[in-house]
Amino acid sequence: HLNISVLDELWSIWNADPRVPSVTSRKAWAISRNVKPTLVDSWFLRRRTRAKKVGQPIPAGTYELSLE
Repeated sequence: HLNISVLDELWSIWNADPRVPSVTSRKAWAISRNVKPTLVDSWFLRRRTRAKKVGQPIPAGTYELSLE
């Protein structure tokens, strides 16, 4: 599971930019926070799926997550 501080950070990232970051940057971000990359991947994909279900527009493309 993702701990609360990681979840808070993910929500902050999502609220600032609701695109899904690139696979390589999600993996690097997860590793830098000592969490499994698959958990971070799943979190972003679930957000995108739920946003689409409620009609929230999701901008096209990806971006690089900052490791800071």
